[in-house]
Amino acid sequence: MAKKKNLKKAAPVETLSRPMPGKKNKPVKPLLPSKTVLILIFTAVVLSGFIIYLPSLSNEFTNWDDPGYITENQDIRDWSVNGINHLFHSYTKGNYHPITMLSLAAEYHVAALKPYMYHLDSLLLHLLTCLSVTVFTWLLTRNLAITAFCGLLFTIHPMHVESVAWVSGRKDVLYALFYFLSLIGYYYYCTAKKNNILFYGLCLIMFLLSLLSKGIAVTLPLSCLLIDYYLKRPLKIRSLTEKIPMLILSIIFGIISIKAQQSSDSISTDQMVPIFNRIFFASYAFLAYIAKFILPADLCNFYPYPVKPNDQLTAIWYIYPIIIVSLLFVIYRFARKNKDVVFGFLFYASCIFLLIQLLPVGTAIIAERYSYISYFGLFFIAGSLYSNAMSGLPSLGKSAKPVISLIVLVWFIYLGINTNTRCGVWKDSETLWRDEIKKQPELSRAYANLGSFLFFQEKYDEALPELTKAIELGPPSAGPYSQLGNIYEKQGKYDLAAIEFKKALELNPKAPVDYNNLGFMLQQQGKLDEALPYFNKQIELNPNFGKSYTNRGELYRMEGKTELAFSDLNKAISLDSNSIRPYESRGILYMAQGKYDKAAADFDSAIKIDPKAPEAYNDRGYNKTISEIIMKRLLLIITRLLKYSPNLQMPI
Repeated sequence: MAKKKNLKKAAPVETLSRPMPGKKNKPVKPLLPSKTVLILIFTAVVLSGFIIYLPSLSNEFTNWDDPGYITENQDIRDWSVNGINHLFHSYTKGNYHPITMLSLAAEYHVAALKPYMYHLDSLLLHLLTCLSVTVFTWLLTRNLAITAFCGLLFTIHPMHVESVAWVSGRKDVLYALFYFLSLIGYYYYCTAKKNNILFYGLCLIMFLLSLLSKGIAVTLPLSCLLIDYYLKRPLKIRSLTEKIPMLILSIIFGIISIKAQQSSDSISTDQMVPIFNRIFFASYAFLAYIAKFILPADLCNFYPYPVKPNDQLTAIWYIYPIIIVSLLFVIYRFARKNKDVVFGFLFYASCIFLLIQLLPVGTAIIAERYSYISYFGLFFIAGSLYSNAMSGLPSLGKSAKPVISLIVLVWFIYLGINTNTRCGVWKDSETLWRDEIKKQPELSRAYANLGSFLFFQEKYDEALPELTKAIELGPPSAGPYSQLGNIYEKQGKYDLAAIEFKKALELNPKAPVDYNNLGFMLQQQGKLDEALPYFNKQIELNPNFGKSYTNRGELYRMEGKTELAFSDLNKAISLDSNSIRPYESRGILYMAQGKYDKAAADFDSAIKIDPKAPEAYNDRGYNKTISEIIMKRLLLIITRLLKYSPNLQMPI
C-alpha cells in the first residue's frame, strides 16, 4: 500500500469542554489533568456497568432463542476439532456467526448449562466494549465531555440490556467489541507517522472477527468513511481504494447473511409487508429508536407492528417520512458545519439503516438489540451538545449551566435505575413474558411462550389458559397447538394430544418434533402401523434427533423386530448419550435375549444419568431377580443330574 501523507494529530484538550467554532473563549484552567479525568471516566464506566448489571448474573436461561443457541443445541457440545469446524460451516437459527457460537461452545465445555458463566461473560464483554467505545471517542475527539457521555451512556442505557442480560444476545456484545477495536485500528492507520500498515491489518482482522460474530457488521466501511470526514482527510482515490478490502468482506458476508436468513424462512420474496408500506414502517422505526434513546419507557423484548402490515395506513404514518426529511433539512441548514452532529447522525443512520425493516426480517418492527452499536452516534451528539453548552453558548447565562448539568445528572440516574430494573425482567422466562403481556396484551407469542415455560415447570393447569389465549389471539401458529398436545400427553389424554399435534402439523408441515410427538401418541394407543410413518418422516427431516430413534426402536421392539430395534437404540445413544430411555429400552432387549450382564450395564448407565429415575431401578431389579431365579434353577438341575448320574461328565 502506497505511503500517504500523515495527518496532524489533534492536541489534547485539557478541559471538559471545547471552544465553539468561530468564538474566542477564554481558556479555562482544568481542575484535574486530562489523564486523571480519563482514568476516572474509565473507572466510572467499569464500576457503573458492573453494579447496574449485577442482577443479570443471577438470571436463568429463557425460552426465547436460548434453547436453539444453548440449552438444546447439540453443536456447542462437541469441543473436538470436527465440532469446532462444524460451527464455521453451519447456520444457527438463521444466522452465520461462528465466533459467537464458538464462545458459547467454550462456555459449555467449562460450565455445561450453568447460566452464571454465560451471563458473567456477556457482562465482561459488554464492559470491554464500553471501554473500547470510550477509548475510540477520546482518540477521535480529545474531548472529555463527549468521551464521558459516550462511555457512560453506552454502559448504562436501558436499550442495551437485551444484548447483555439475554444470553442469546451474545452476538451483539461480541461483534460490537471487534467493531470498535477495528475503528480504533483504522484511526491509528489514519494518524500514525509510521507502521500504519500494521494498524490497517489490525483494522481488517478485527473487522473480520466482527463479521464472524454478527453479519450486520457490514456497515463498518461507512463508519471508516465517517472517520475520514471527522479527521478532515481529503477525499482522494487512495482513501477510497483502501476501503476496497473492507467492501469485499462486506459483500461476501452480506450474501452469507441473506442466505442464512433465507434458510430459516426469516426472509422470503413474498414477505407479508407490501413494499410501499415498508417506507412508512421504516420511517417509524428510525424515529422510534431516537425517541427511546431520549426516553426509554415501556421497553419490551418484542415490538409487533402497530398495525397489521396489510391494513390501510392512517394519516399518522404518512407524517413519519416528512419528519425525517425535516430533520435532515434542520441538520443541513443549521448544523452542517458542526462535524460532531453530522458525524453522530450519519453514524446512527448508517448503522440502523439495515435494521429498520426495509428488507423485512422476522415480525418485529424494532428490536432493542439493534440499537447496540447505532446508538453510539446519538450518544456522540448528546455529548457534543453538552460540551458546547458548558463552553459558553452566547444565549445561555451562567445560571443555565448548573441547571443543564442537573438535568443531565437526573437523566443519567433515570437511565441507570431503568437498566438495573430491566435486568430483573430477564430473570427467567416467566418474568420476561409476563412483563411482555403487561405491555403488549394482544401479543399471541407472549402467551404462547409463557404457556410453554409453565408446561416445562409442570404447571399444566396454569399453562392451558395461556396457550388457549395464544390460539384465540392468532394469527394461527403451530407452537401453541404443539404445546397443548404435550400437556394432554402428560395428562394421559393421548387422543386429544394426537388431535393437537395434527393441527400443529397442518400449520407447519416442516416441524420434525411434531411428527415424533404424533407418532408417539399413536404408539401409546397401540396404533403401531399408523405411528411408524411419522417417526420415519421426523428422522427424514432431522436425522440427528435421538428421541425419534428411541421411539422407533421401541416400536420395533414391540413388533418383535429385534435387529431393527437394536439399530435404532444404538443410534439414539450415539446421538444423545445423556438420555436414559434408549438405555432402558436396549436393556429390556438384552434381558429378553438372556444377556443379563449387558442388560444390567444399560440399566446402570440409565441410573448414572438420572439417579432419581424409578424405571431404571425397577428394570435393574427385575433383571437381577430374573437372572437369580434362572441361576437357582440351573443349579438345581445340575445338582439333580449329578445325584442320579454321578459319572456324568459336565462340559467345561
